[in-house]
Amino acid sequence: MKIVNELIEKYLKGHSKDFIIEEIQPENGFDTWELDTRDNKIVLKGNNAGSVAAAFGYYLKYTVKANLSWCGKRIPDFVGKDLPLPQAYKRVIKQKYRVYMNYCTHSYSAAWWNWDRWEYEIDMMALNGINMPLAVTGTEGVWYDTLLELGFTDIEARSFLVGPAFLAWQLMTNIEGHGGPLPKAWIDEHVALGKKIIARELEFGMKPIQQGYSGFVPNLMKEKFKDSKFLIKKTWNNIGHTTEIDPLDPLFKKVGEVFMNNQRRLFGAHGFYACDPFHEGTPPVDGDEYLNTVGKTISDFYYSFDKNYIWVMQAWSIRKQIATAVDKNHLLILDLDCQFPVEHEGYWGYDYVVGRLHNFGARMSSLHGDMHLAAENGFIKAGQYAKAAVGAGVLMEGIGQNPAFYDLSLEMLTRPDSVDVYEWVKGYIERRYAVTGEDKEKCFKAWKLLLDKIYIKGTDYVERGTVICTRPCLRLRGTGPCDTFEIHYDNKVLLEIINLLKTVKCDTEGFKYDISDFSRQLISNYAQKLYAELKDAYCEKRFDDFKAKKCEFIELLDDMDDMLSSRPEWTLQKWIADARSHGTTEEEKNLYEYNARMQVTIWGNEEESLLFDYAWKEWAGLIKSYYKPRWEKFFCMLEAKAEQGFNYPEYEDTLKVFENRIVWNADDFYINLGKWESAWEHSTEPIPLGNTAPDKSFELIEKYKDRI
Repeated sequence: MKIVNELIEKYLKGHSKDFIIEEIQPENGFDTWELDTRDNKIVLKGNNAGSVAAAFGYYLKYTVKANLSWCGKRIPDFVGKDLPLPQAYKRVIKQKYRVYMNYCTHSYSAAWWNWDRWEYEIDMMALNGINMPLAVTGTEGVWYDTLLELGFTDIEARSFLVGPAFLAWQLMTNIEGHGGPLPKAWIDEHVALGKKIIARELEFGMKPIQQGYSGFVPNLMKEKFKDSKFLIKKTWNNIGHTTEIDPLDPLFKKVGEVFMNNQRRLFGAHGFYACDPFHEGTPPVDGDEYLNTVGKTISDFYYSFDKNYIWVMQAWSIRKQIATAVDKNHLLILDLDCQFPVEHEGYWGYDYVVGRLHNFGARMSSLHGDMHLAAENGFIKAGQYAKAAVGAGVLMEGIGQNPAFYDLSLEMLTRPDSVDVYEWVKGYIERRYAVTGEDKEKCFKAWKLLLDKIYIKGTDYVERGTVICTRPCLRLRGTGPCDTFEIHYDNKVLLEIINLLKTVKCDTEGFKYDISDFSRQLISNYAQKLYAELKDAYCEKRFDDFKAKKCEFIELLDDMDDMLSSRPEWTLQKWIADARSHGTTEEEKNLYEYNARMQVTIWGNEEESLLFDYAWKEWAGLIKSYYKPRWEKFFCMLEAKAEQGFNYPEYEDTLKVFENRIVWNADDFYINLGKWESAWEHSTEPIPLGNTAPDKSFELIEKYKDRI
């Protein structure tokens, strides 16, 4: 178990000698680990490296009192000191599969990750007992080699492949070419990266989920194989249609064999293959018979490739006729958000994983997440609806926010029981803030308010939008396609929480992150109130009030940008710098920056985007360079209309709305705004960084507290 010794040394430098590692048998076929002491040493036992790593993770968390997080980690320093000895503990993990990551996570959060960042993420997986990560990094290389083998040229193959920020949706068969062509240097780099990722996951005994084959091919394939039968899948979110090979055509198996053999050559074949036919789309042929044929054909193909295969299928766009065509021993369904078993007859007796879906678009989002529900343990509850629940998963679209929610959700993947969320939070405070006495009491009082008022039931699934990042209009409906402006708590509660924490003596990274995050949310909430006042003033023709509120709103945007600049993870500059770091030429760097800018803004078709602002971010640099100018243009237009005596509020009500937002090209103003947004998206002008001094959170709270 060399990999575990390396893990110990990484997080408790110089102390690997203080551990004894022993292999034990699984209990009743379930992964098992034990924590004990012997001769003043810590004993870690497990049935494989992953189980031992999970035992070490438990020791770090509950004995060392470490807090591992994406948002401010804390590990007590034991260099030159004796390690604390743990109480004996044993865990038998009834969740056979502990699944991690959504396809979207790979693009919204991990698009620009290098090996160092991936290594930390895999450590986090191992320490939390995850044994089934989605492992699709480098699949672009599988596609590239496959297409060359099928007669495509280099540029034809790379033109099919989307840009780095959008690879997730190509793997889900939604798009081709968007943000591309993909440079060959990127393909080579990420094949090498994907090999390292899978190799390390295997060292921990994980079962990586690899990309499967569904019949999805480039549109150009129709020209290459004119005698074959193809089916056209309707356009996805206005980004163009895609093509499927008819499952009854011999070409289906031929292409599939080339694809899967190339994947095995590059990354090995590890038994679990993800595939979602007609994901978020309408099948090209109507009728149950066709869908049943699709399911049988794909499953027969997998069997010919790997007789022990497991087809991993998301429940998001699941179709009974496809799923039930597969042998029950060869299908695993991922229930992304703990809802679908009720809707789908308990998944017809098939094995499924109870998932937790969260954070659409990796939005720099509102404080949200039903921590009470997470604490109940969805895996245990699942038995009420379907007896075939065999695992649990954290299947978010993005990470890097709401750290307490994720800490709890990851822990629940392997727990045999529910937890008292209030008691759990007491431990979380101890680990994250390292406070005692009166300071600890203040922190718990603040977190009790968070649990009672903010992290409450019904806050998992749909994020609240933000006025700051919303494409301007008077009657705001939503920032992204699936969010709302409802604030389910009084903003004064959040101010009370901040005021409590303000008096705490603590300088851990986690504490500083949380203070900044709560402050960001407070000001973001106030922006919504301020905008409502601004809108009312305009609609009621109180134009002097409107102009005053407009100036205050613009000032708030500057203040928010300034405050966010103090944390690198909240800056557009870091996102762009990470993207450009992968380029080997200036042309490549510019392409990656274009991808980075596009994903967090327009997202889709520049002529008629439906996904604009889906992945919005309250980020420094993005506010000042993109959101603020949009609002200024809108306010300028409103003032011009008022001077003309034009009744704009009444006019705006006539504009076309789609998914709760005024459409991209609704009128001349929005068409011209789109042209400006597109120019910004294609720009490579440096984004100026605002405040880089110490955090201005408290200064900003002091400025706005009386207006909340």
